[in-house]
Parts: sequence; C-alpha cells; structure tokens
Amino acid sequence: MIRSKFLTSALVLSLTLPVAQAQESVIPGLLESVDVRVINVDVVVTDRKGNLVRGLTIDDFQVFENGRPVKLTNFYEVAGDAQAPPPVRTAELPATTVTPQQQADEIPDNMKRRIVFFIDNLSMHPFNRNRVFESMKTFARETLRPGDEAMIATWNRSMKVRVPFTSDSKHIEQTLDVIAGESAFGVHNLSEKRQAESQIREARSHSEAVIVARSYAQSVEHDLRQSASSLNALMSTLAGVEGKKVLVLTSEGFPMQPGREMFAYIDDISREKATTWGRSGSSLIEGMNFNSTNVIQSVAKTANANGITLYTLHAGGLVASNEGSAENSRPMSMTTQQAALSNSTDSLHLLASMTGGLATTSTNNFKGAFDQIQRDLSGYYSLGYRSGTERVDRQRSLEVKMKNRNHIARSRRSFVEKSIPTEMNDRVVANLFYDSRANDMKILFTTRQPVAVQDGLFRVPVDIRIPLDSLTLFPQGELHVGGFSVYVVVSNKDGDMSDVSVQNHPLRIPASEIEQTVGKFYTYTVDLVMERGRNRISVGVLDEVSKLTGFERQEVLAADLR
Repeated sequence: MIRSKFLTSALVLSLTLPVAQAQESVIPGLLESVDVRVINVDVVVTDRKGNLVRGLTIDDFQVFENGRPVKLTNFYEVAGDAQAPPPVRTAELPATTVTPQQQADEIPDNMKRRIVFFIDNLSMHPFNRNRVFESMKTFARETLRPGDEAMIATWNRSMKVRVPFTSDSKHIEQTLDVIAGESAFGVHNLSEKRQAESQIREARSHSEAVIVARSYAQSVEHDLRQSASSLNALMSTLAGVEGKKVLVLTSEGFPMQPGREMFAYIDDISREKATTWGRSGSSLIEGMNFNSTNVIQSVAKTANANGITLYTLHAGGLVASNEGSAENSRPMSMTTQQAALSNSTDSLHLLASMTGGLATTSTNNFKGAFDQIQRDLSGYYSLGYRSGTERVDRQRSLEVKMKNRNHIARSRRSFVEKSIPTEMNDRVVANLFYDSRANDMKILFTTRQPVAVQDGLFRVPVDIRIPLDSLTLFPQGELHVGGFSVYVVVSNKDGDMSDVSVQNHPLRIPASEIEQTVGKFYTYTVDLVMERGRNRISVGVLDEVSKLTGFERQEVLAADLR
C-alpha cells in the first residue's frame, strides 16, 4: 500500500458528450460561495485519578486554534457503546428482529469505529510480541460491535496488510495466532546490539569504539525512518475513511535518539579502559547527533492530519528495563539500562500525547492497556467549531482546556484543514482500499477490453457515466454552466498505487437544450495504462458548484483476452 514509482497510470482523455460541450481548461470560479466547514475534535476527559468524567456540557470546554480561542458550535457526548436500534413495531407489522448487519447499516459512517493494529515485527522479540497478542485478541473479541471494523498490518522491512478492515473478530484472532508462529526481526536486532557491545569492549581506543557506536546508530536510524515512512503511508490511505479512527502501535523500537544506549555504554567501558584508551570526553554528546524527534513527530502529525488517535504499547514490558540480565556477557550500569529503556519509550509517550491517545510502557499489564482503549472508545466528547480561514492544507495547533482544573483533557494537538482537492485525493485513495458507500452523485463506470501496448503494460479504456441530473448548472445568458472534476487512481496486485490523476472540466449547455438533459448521462472516457495482472481502479467525481461527490471502484484483469 505504498506509492510505487514503477506503476504507470497514464491518462489519455476522450469525451463522448450527448448534449454537453466540454473544454480542457481550468474551471473558472462559477459562483461566489461560502464554504462553511466545521472542525471536529474528540476529547477524553478524566479526573486526576484517571477516571472518566461524564455529563459535561459545552460550557465546560475551551478550545484554542493557533493560540486563539474559538467559539464552539457543535457538541455531543459519547457515553457507552452504541446500542442496537429497537425492534420495529407498527399497527400493521409485528416486532422484527434486527440482525447484526442491519445494526451496522443503521450506524452513520462518521460514528463507526475503525481500529488498526500495527505490529512492528522489525523491533520486537517474538516472546514479547506474543504476550501482547493474548490481550489484543480479547480486545477484538469483546470490543468490536456492529458497524466497527479492525485491520491488522505488520512491518518487517516491508508493509503487509494481513487483514483488511473487517468486522469479523474471529478473523482477527486467527490471524494474530498465525503471526504469533512467525519469526520477528527483534531477535536479529538484539544480536546486532550484542555484537556492537562486544566490539566496543574490544576496541583499542575511544575513537574506535565511537566509530562502532556511530555505525550502529546509523543502522538503527535507517530502520526507524523506514518504519515511520511506512506507517505514515498507511495512515495517509486512511485519510478519506470516515468514523472514529484508532491505531494501536505495538513495538519495541521507535527510538527517539538512535544508538543512545550504545554511546552510554562507551562511557561505562571508558572508565575500565582508562589506561589503554586514555582520557576522553563524554560519548553521549556524540550520540546527540542522532536525534529523530522530527521523525517521531512526523508520525504524530500525519495521524492528526488524518483524524487518527495513536495508542502505543511497548511490548518489552518489565523485561525492557532489565538490560543487565544473565544473557549479557557482563552487566550494564543503571545509566546505560535507563538510556536503553527511555530511548524506546519516550517516543511512544510523545506519539500518544500528541494525538490524544495513551502509551503503555514498563508494565506487563497489557490487558489494562486495552481496557483503557476500550474505555476511551466508549466515553468521549466531540467538539466542533466553524473554521474562519481558507482551506490551504496548512498545519494548525489545537489545544483543549477544561474550566475545572481538576479535569484533564486528552485530544489531538494539531490538525490540517485540507483543501477540497486534497480531500478528494484522500477519499479516492481510501476508496481504492476500503469499502465505501459514498456515491451521492450515483456515478457508474465500466471497463472495456484491455489492449497490450509495450513492456508488459496494457491500455484499459474506462467509461465513467455521470448523471446530468446530479450536476448543478446555473443560467448564464443563453447557457447553463457548471463543471466537475474527475479523480482516478490505480493499484496493482501488490497494493502499490499510482499517483492520483485529476482532470477538471467546465460544462456549457445551451438553455434551449437543458430539458433534454433530464435522465441523461455525461459519458467520460479515460484510457488507463497499467501493469499486467489484476488491478483495481478507483474513480471520484466532484461537482465544482455544489461540491457533491461520487466514488466507485472496480477490479480489472489486464491481460490479452483475445
């Protein structure tokens, strides 16, 4: 599900118009309109003992955007799991039983809960990982309600979505059991760490030891950047998915300062090696050159921009602080042990804090961690205010304060009020990977027979049919004018996707012909060039006047079918 430089989606456009005239140009401002947009922020409120606070009102909150107070216009409290709609009873019909699927259909998309389990196999020891899984399975079994969906993604130097969004908790549990039987790179990473420690002990000089630590830090930093990049890519595909979105990050990595513990270890050894190494300054200063705070913050900012709350779990638990255990050839000082522990837990606390979630570190009570997530999902406040600025894809800070000083608020600390093109881009990508019923325009599209072109690529004509009744046209002299934009993205069998291609089109229909458009379709033909094999196409259409949208997707087999 990462962007691929090698997947081509070349668009060659031709239009078949029964009654309309289109021009290949940028759509001019069709109407002066006010885009009233509400910024929503979910807030969990606790007392100083960590207990949820219920029954608050809009007057109990203060919200600040970029340091300036805003007036709240929307407010509701989520208290407890959503209940199934009651049985339907009328004079003519007896009471009917509501099925789980009917319950799910009754819940609006923006109230549904999407939970992503992100398992960082690159950093975890299998034993530690599998201990977390037992509580994770219980959480999935007991928390998922009708309308909820969960996903499992793993990272092991490549991203794999092991289970796409599903409401089947059994599928989640079975997949976790499968992953529990697989190896994890955490064992390899531990071996690499022990090797670096051995090389430092055997180093003939302080500078030689620093070279070893620097090489180790560079390796850890590379892995961190790859992990963060992959996680950001996954969260970006969730941008257009509606509902309450939570990502549970289980890891033993994500170091704030890659290699910090190794530079601390040099300082430990240098006291023993004073006669051979000579006097030297603190190696921790050298280690400060490896600072990944910006990388960690980028993950939190991506989550905030896409409405995702991060809950982070350090799978090492109590074992993570025991670096001086018998498995080491010689004990480490408390300073070095603490450096190793804080290096991989500080970042998890930062990620959770910036997004309004919680971090669980230095404990084996993983059930308690998932109980906290379940509690947060079942008790929070949704606040909203009208945006008074232009939508320009710019990061803005958010702060929620409680008027009662004994109450503590947790919420995301930033957001991005995305422009309409960016929002459409996000939604057409989300439609590529996740089920969506967002098709208010009732667009349709069909694919024609693929034609081989070159180097294993195929040209696939796609006909997109847009009901003219769905487009808003307004009189301008002897014409009725309007416009729409088409967004198209393609993914291959591996989940790699093309860039989103966008085309804007004005419409000008003679007033004398406007009645002929009733019940007619505007047919828009796109030639897509894609790789051999099974591909998926996602299409989004935006009415530039009313901002009404429609989304559809289909799978196509790109092969010589003659």
